[in-house]
Amino acid sequence: MNDLNVGSRPRPWGYWATFGWALLTTLLSAMIAVIATFWRRPDILSEPTDLKDDGPLLCVGTIAWVAFQISALAFVARLAHWPPGEYLGLIRPSRRDAALALVFLFLFLPGFDAVTYVLGRDIVTPFQVATYLSARSSGELPLLWFTFVVVAPTGEEIMFRGFLYRGWVRSQRGVVPGVVGISALWTAMHTQYDWFGLLQIFTMGLLFGWVRWRSGSAALTILMHVTANLWAMMETVVTMQGQP
Repeated sequence: MNDLNVGSRPRPWGYWATFGWALLTTLLSAMIAVIATFWRRPDILSEPTDLKDDGPLLCVGTIAWVAFQISALAFVARLAHWPPGEYLGLIRPSRRDAALALVFLFLFLPGFDAVTYVLGRDIVTPFQVATYLSARSSGELPLLWFTFVVVAPTGEEIMFRGFLYRGWVRSQRGVVPGVVGISALWTAMHTQYDWFGLLQIFTMGLLFGWVRWRSGSAALTILMHVTANLWAMMETVVTMQGQP
């Protein structure tokens, strides 16, 4: 069931405060990611590289980013006098909601792949191919799997369907604009994809938002996001079989 009625809990951060905290923690997390990137590649200024062509470097920055951002958002939740886990929606969903969410996800993923195939587009994007090849050539595929399948989905869901949802979806009337707005912001951060990839992400964001509202659980959307990224990684592996 949704968690709009928070009972005796203090009011969550307001709309603008939520946006401000999200922006601040994102900027600080980006700084931490840059520091981690320099730690990994001290010569990056003299030898610039596109991050998609250095999957392991991208992974190091992402892990640092997510670790700091989750810690920061937990601190912000405590400032609002909430238990961080509850504020960020990290609660166990009902079995019914979990089953329903996974059914919809397993209809969505092959369905969108089918549309992609019919339109003659690549199911595996150039970004996926480039990061996979760079990680494979450096012998760091386990790091790529861990980052793309576990770390990135967890961090994104805690920010978008966790923190932003808590602050922006404050009543039944605010569900639709809140979910749409959060999905749009989530989509905008995926600059590595073309318009078709962004359309898929936005649509998936609406699905995740609906599940977050119905179940009251961002933990469930984390599971869905992890599953979707696992699906994408497996498609990448299959696509790259036999390629040098």
